[in-house]
Amino acid sequence: MEQREWNAALIDWNIWFSSTDKDQLDPNAFHDRAICKFHTGATAEAIEDLNRAAILQPDYSYRFASRGWMKQAAGDTDAAIEDYKLAIELDPEDTIAHNNLGLLEEAKGYKAQAQERFKVADELQEILNQTDRSTEIDAQDEIKDEVEAEAPMAVHEQEVIDGEAGAQTQKKVTVSTPKNSLWGEMTSVFTDRESRKLWWKFIRNGFTLKD
Repeated sequence: MEQREWNAALIDWNIWFSSTDKDQLDPNAFHDRAICKFHTGATAEAIEDLNRAAILQPDYSYRFASRGWMKQAAGDTDAAIEDYKLAIELDPEDTIAHNNLGLLEEAKGYKAQAQERFKVADELQEILNQTDRSTEIDAQDEIKDEVEAEAPMAVHEQEVIDGEAGAQTQKKVTVSTPKNSLWGEMTSVFTDRESRKLWWKFIRNGFTLKD
């Protein structure tokens, strides 16, 4: 989203909050408005909204992981570490929280702790990969059947040589082939292991693009 879109979204959220009863407010609303505030430069106010979301949903690890990420982005390393630890207490299988906590511990010089975090994150990610692989083929087949059933056919003419009775003549025949469809794109997402590796590298680097 562009800056003006974040600004517009924040205006809409503020209107919604002002017209909504307090007992109808939910943590997701605070979270989403916090993201808008963060992207418009109001980081302190954004964290306040995440605080409210955590109060409303104190047993949900994501509330603390997302607040930890925002504090990490704002440069408040110690506070981010505490939030990631809370997230892991609530959900020991939170791969990204383990990874991001490891990044911060490594930055503070706690190399051994960081390596342990990375090891756990890698092990959890491998479990997720194995789970994905076990359901991947069935999902691919189901999607492929649905997409190819509706895929339009491209009709083109192809010149061929007709050598019947020794006569070298040319004729055109009509050939129908499937057009490029959504299946090709979806297959690359499901099956391209290199893409998966790049995504995990992106997560490992703290959501930044690095060589």
